[in-house]
Amino acid sequence: MMLMSLLLVLSLERLITKTPNWHIERYAAQYRAFLQDKSLIKFQETDEEREGKKASSTALYFYLLLPALVLGAIEYWLLGAFLTFIEQSLVLFICIGCPVLRGIYKNFLNAADRGDLQACSMYTDQLGHCESQTDSDGSAGAEGKSFGQHLTWLNYQHYAAVMLWFIAFGAPGAVFYSLSRSTTEALCGANHPLRGAAGRMMFALDYIPVRVTAFGMLMMGHFSRALPEWLKHALQFDVPAYDVLTQISSKAEVLTPEEQLLQSDNAAVEPKVLVKLAKRNVIFLLVITAALTLVGSLA
Repeated sequence: MMLMSLLLVLSLERLITKTPNWHIERYAAQYRAFLQDKSLIKFQETDEEREGKKASSTALYFYLLLPALVLGAIEYWLLGAFLTFIEQSLVLFICIGCPVLRGIYKNFLNAADRGDLQACSMYTDQLGHCESQTDSDGSAGAEGKSFGQHLTWLNYQHYAAVMLWFIAFGAPGAVFYSLSRSTTEALCGANHPLRGAAGRMMFALDYIPVRVTAFGMLMMGHFSRALPEWLKHALQFDVPAYDVLTQISSKAEVLTPEEQLLQSDNAAVEPKVLVKLAKRNVIFLLVITAALTLVGSLA
């Protein structure tokens, strides 16, 4: 069932342009607004509330997990196999992908093709990455690399990680990860008291999926060059998931001789290569899912 849902949703996601009503960000924002209106989570911290930060962090974790628990209970107690398949496919379709990210990527490619480096830098900033570090070099190669790294990370967050949490825990897993990611992004831009708690939670949620995704990239890319980098980060607990993925993907990328010649003059070369690598990684994950389904490890 999970394999069928993945194949169906990924096919539809490529063919259909999503409206905001079909993306998790809309419902995540409404859920956060509901929690704030009901004063279930404090989004503003006063001096008197600083000592209660630990309790607020616990509340944050609980309320982010609550929708997944409710969905899991509905699946277990109310839905049969067929209705669960439909529900899981709908939830996965809502959780996976990012229409805004796809639009920014297209605009970046258009700007790179006409050599507008200032526009390339602007579109890089529009990605909204808060874990990443930008390049200080103003060259085309640096701009392309910067955008390519951020794009690789966001592609992971909106596709590979959602897929892996769906494979492991079904629709509740996809909802929990997507809601946690959206909330962390919402807290990231401000000096919010729960920002650190959300960041620690996402580090835990990404620890295994990012290494599985990076392993898929080295399998689909330059294996011998990327494997030492993957082994170096495999059991490290002090390296951000963003750094793990971008460093391994940069080692795994394979450029043709023509792309190597164009890389210094065209900022779009590396992002295109990394996007191709990410797409091959999705296929790799689907193949592994199919194999696990055949041997009976997945339903």
